Amino acid sequence: MFYSTVEIHLGRLQENFRKLKAFFPRQTLAPVIKTDAYGHGILPCAHALEAAGATHLCVYSIDEATQLRADGVKARIFTLGGVLFPEEIPQAAELMNTTISVWRRETIQALSDYAAAHRKCLGGHLKIDTGMSRLGFFPAEVPEVVKFIAGLPGLKLCGAFTHLASADVPESEHCFKQYERFKQAIAALPADATEIHIDASPGLMRGVGLEFPYARPGIITYGYGHSQFHPELKLQPVMEYKSRLASVKVVPAGETVSYGGRYAIEGEPQRLGVVPVGYGYGYDRRFGELGAPVLVRGKRVPIRGRVCMGMFMVDLTKVPEAQVGDEVVLLGHQGDECIGVEELTDLLHTTQHEPLCNIGKEPHRIFLNN
Repeated sequence: MFYSTVEIHLGRLQENFRKLKAFFPRQTLAPVIKTDAYGHGILPCAHALEAAGATHLCVYSIDEATQLRADGVKARIFTLGGVLFPEEIPQAAELMNTTISVWRRETIQALSDYAAAHRKCLGGHLKIDTGMSRLGFFPAEVPEVVKFIAGLPGLKLCGAFTHLASADVPESEHCFKQYERFKQAIAALPADATEIHIDASPGLMRGVGLEFPYARPGIITYGYGHSQFHPELKLQPVMEYKSRLASVKVVPAGETVSYGGRYAIEGEPQRLGVVPVGYGYGYDRRFGELGAPVLVRGKRVPIRGRVCMGMFMVDLTKVPEAQVGDEVVLLGHQGDECIGVEELTDLLHTTQHEPLCNIGKEPHRIFLNN
C-alpha cells in the first residue's frame, strides 16, 4: 500500500505547451524531458507532448533517446549531452531522426569512423561554450571545427546551440554577452545547418535570441519559472504531492519533536499530526528545520522537528478538527490555498528543478489526463 501519491497532470502539460507555442509562434519548440522529465515521467510526458503537437523533444543522454525510441516516440530528438564516452557510440548510431550534441574532436572523429564503417550518416549539433564553462567548443574554435566536420564522411552538421548560464537572474547581463558570442560563432556554420537554438526556459522568458529557429523550453513547460517575466501566460503546475494524516495526538509542553530534539513544545500542549512521507521519498530533510508548510483541510500548517526518512510531524493547532486519514498536500492546491514549488525553493535557496526531480522519485506516481 502506498501512503502518498505524486499526481502528474498530463492535460495541464499539454495545455502549457499549447500556450507556449501560441506565445512563441516563430520558433519550433523542443520541450526538454531530460532526467525523467524533471521528475514528471519521461515516457508519459513525451507521448502527451507529441499528442499536443510537439515535433521535437530534448533529452540529455543517449540512453534517454534510446528509451524514447523503444517506446514508440516519433518526434525528432536533440540529445543535449551527446556522447560522453566511446562505448556509447554504437548505441548512438542506431538512433533514428536524432541529432547528437558534439563537443570534442576525438568523439567527432570516432562517431564519423563508426558511422562510415556501418554505412550510416549521423546528425550532429555543435555545442558552443559561450560562457557556461561546461561542455562545448569556444567560439574561436568553431570555424576550424566546422571545416573538420565538413571533411568527415559519417557526420553531417545539422546546427549548433549554447546554454545560457544566468538568464534566470533578472539583474544579470551575462546572457546578452553569451548571445553576442553565439551570433559571431554561428557565422561559420554551413547554410544547411539550420537547427540553431540558444534559449532554454529563462532565455525564452527574457526574450534573448528569439530570432533563432528553435528553442528548448524546460521548466516552464511543467508550469514553473515563468511568473516573474510573463505571468500573463498562466501556465499550470503539472505536479502535485499528496499524503494523509497517519496519526493525530496531543503532546504535552516540555516535550521535544523528532530527531535531535531541535523543536520543543513550550507553553501549551500541541496537537501534532504524523504524515507518512520523508526524505526517503523525495521530500527534503531540510524542510523540517525551515518549518515548511503543508495543507490540511485547506489551511497552512507548519512542519515541526526534523523530517525523518519515512515521516514528519505537523502542527495542527490551527486545524483542531483534523482527523486521521485527512488529506495532506505537500505540493499543490487544496481549497483556496496552494503550496507552490517556488515557495519551497525559496526556503531551500535552490532551483525549482531540484525538489521536482526529487519528489518525482516517489514510488507511487500516477498520471492523469484531465
